[in-house]
Amino acid sequence: MSSDPDRDDPKEDLKQGLSLLWRAARKTAVDLRKDIDRTSVGKAIDDAGRELVRAASNVVGRLGAELSKEPPPAPPREDRPEGGGGPDAPAARPTGPTPEDPGFRIAVDPEDKDEKPR
Repeated sequence: MSSDPDRDDPKEDLKQGLSLLWRAARKTAVDLRKDIDRTSVGKAIDDAGRELVRAASNVVGRLGAELSKEPPPAPPREDRPEGGGGPDAPAARPTGPTPEDPGFRIAVDPEDKDEKPR
């Protein structure tokens, strides 16, 4: 068997190919890290996180302040208008069902003969 210098050795080609791929991956990772540091993406993410916490804190503070406020006191009884409302309000509140207005009933079975309507 003669040794031909132009002859390809698959093992050597694979070894060189993997070595080149590994070197390219390492160089890409180093370059990517430099680009990230240069563009300050990490700092932007930190700043965004701080702003989010600040905004949430403001919202919680405002909600707490609103919830801790006491409602305004009701006007004294003598200052309230008669009938409890404006010009469209009824003169007196209804006291219950009347023969003219018996109200309504929910889920009444028409087959129930022993129960009388109100």
